[in-house]
Amino acid sequence: MNSLSGILRANPGLLVGLALCAGMPLVLGLVALIMRGAGASLRPIVFLAILMLPVAWVFLIGHLVRAREPGPESQSAARLTVRDGRFEERAAIFGAEVSAAHLRDAKAVFPEFFGEAEHAELGIVGTGETVVAAQFPTAEAAQRASAALWQTFQMSNTSGDEERGWRGYRRRNSDYIELLRHGRLIFFWTAPTKAAAAARRAASFATPGSALPAAAERAPLFPALQPLGALFQPTHMKVAGLLLIGLLYTGWFFKGAAWAASARPAAGAVPAKPAELAARLESINALDVPFRIERGEQPGEFFATWRYADAKWIDHARAHGLRRVFRIRMVLDEASRVVRSTDYGASHDWSAGADGARIQWNAGLGLVFFQSEQRRVFGLQLDEQGRFKPELSYSYKFNLQEMKNPLIDAVTRAGWTWRPTVWQGPVWLRWLTE
Repeated sequence: MNSLSGILRANPGLLVGLALCAGMPLVLGLVALIMRGAGASLRPIVFLAILMLPVAWVFLIGHLVRAREPGPESQSAARLTVRDGRFEERAAIFGAEVSAAHLRDAKAVFPEFFGEAEHAELGIVGTGETVVAAQFPTAEAAQRASAALWQTFQMSNTSGDEERGWRGYRRRNSDYIELLRHGRLIFFWTAPTKAAAAARRAASFATPGSALPAAAERAPLFPALQPLGALFQPTHMKVAGLLLIGLLYTGWFFKGAAWAASARPAAGAVPAKPAELAARLESINALDVPFRIERGEQPGEFFATWRYADAKWIDHARAHGLRRVFRIRMVLDEASRVVRSTDYGASHDWSAGADGARIQWNAGLGLVFFQSEQRRVFGLQLDEQGRFKPELSYSYKFNLQEMKNPLIDAVTRAGWTWRPTVWQGPVWLRWLTE
């Protein structure tokens, strides 16, 4: 019976899937505790759980199907014969056209990769192709070297797996590379084109009587799941699965988000007229709240705006500035007695000095479930006219619940429904966005 550590080492994707399925509930639970402490609804946690956990489950199931038994001990013990300081099976490894004059000591050429190797050789072919073969004392040392090779060469458009090897383009000079690690052996082929690299690799294994070990097929770790893998093997099944997942996630993203943040009318509340609800919303301006209610240009449109940060200061001979704005657009629908809201946020940061200027601006719209922000900056403060103020620091605090709770309370007590939407689309699309 294989140990759990051996199985996870042989199937790193399985380890990632288990970490996701265990880590996501933990993170969501911690966020739920924070939101509960702030008095926020936990519906957004349910929304995020339904949105995120199936992805982790699908990822885990996929790697359960692909999981294989750890390789046999003979694979880790496989070795090449070294005679007179050279690999004996030279033609099998490097190709028949590579003579001893074309071979180099790869440990001397690439000590950063093959310093741990027992023996390593580099074969250079006149067509711009190379072959590297290295034998390490342990499979773990070979694995470290192969990972360092792949990372250093900055591969792109990669494909393959641990059993059959990896391949891809080298970003720096567009060479194509194939890499195979077999136990404690590493084989590394490079060529100007993908086809040439594949041919160079094939030549290494085509010599009759070759002593090179082939990558052994490993038995599935979960045989009962193999029919599931066969079901999604055809391309059309993969495409159909992706389309189905895309449709389900699109629907839940819009409708689930609206459900997670909506609030029904207060029990016993008599639905108010639109004019009365508008008056209740505008009366919030008389309260001690850090935002303002303003009418929009369209009928039944209102904006709640909180400019919660606006400062300019100087420190270390460099000028800085920041601005933060959060706005909620509300549209009153008299026919359904629903207030549809969409969140807008914007931030603007800038700095300037002798070494140049920097400007950063971000904006977004949609639906924000929970946001709490607090910051303090230090330096000589400037007013709107650019004059120094007798203050050496500036601080701001923003809590979205302080903004939304009065609005939701005013709407629900008026007998209306508060319904946030990611996007206030046309009427014929409301079945999706609400």
